[in-house]
Amino acid sequence: MALAVTTDSVRTLHRLHRQLEDLRGQLTAGPRAIDARTKLLDAASSKLATIQAEVKKAKMVADQKQLQLRSSETRLNDLDAKLNACKTNREYQILQDQIAADKMALKVLEDEILEALERVDSIRLTQPAAEAEVSAAEKVLADIKAKVSAEKAALESEVSRVSGDLERAEAELPPDSRDPYRRSVKSKGADGMAVVDGESCGGCYQQLTGNMVAELSMARVVPCRSCGRLLYMNKDH
Repeated sequence: MALAVTTDSVRTLHRLHRQLEDLRGQLTAGPRAIDARTKLLDAASSKLATIQAEVKKAKMVADQKQLQLRSSETRLNDLDAKLNACKTNREYQILQDQIAADKMALKVLEDEILEALERVDSIRLTQPAAEAEVSAAEKVLADIKAKVSAEKAALESEVSRVSGDLERAEAELPPDSRDPYRRSVKSKGADGMAVVDGESCGGCYQQLTGNMVAELSMARVVPCRSCGRLLYMNKDH
């Protein structure tokens, strides 16, 4: 059954609802973009922090081994001094064997120190790229925040204007059309109205009856029997 509302009115309401939905979508898109970029910055900062921690740990290992090296060198010097003071061949041989073992251990320690220092340098090589990634993420985030902040007032003003236009358009609805309109909008929002696509509902694509097409052809508005959307013809129809 046709409603006591004109096609132009429903077309206007549909346009205003879609405008409002788009504007509100733009308003919520800003914070979402900021949140996404904040997470990327957090990830980049975490990566840099991990590299810095690994550098610190690797350097600590190298420092500890260098400390062990100095201690071992001091021990060798002490053994050399004791060697000159040996009174028996057996005592001399024991010290010689100990010095040979300590020198071998010293060589192993020197190799380990070299490896530890190379690891420090290897990790440090990745730090500039991580720092650049953090800087880039900070800049992008700052730019997005500035853009969102600059656009927010204009978008809110436009939402207010379109909301006012929508309220005025809704106030002009005939009494018997208000409940079907409200039900449709409550259920589907801006998608609560649909332009006819050929002889089908532009929302659910259900085929329309001959009577419905006839009503619509006379610039009347009918609800879709399948989805409940308020249907109207194209302006050029």
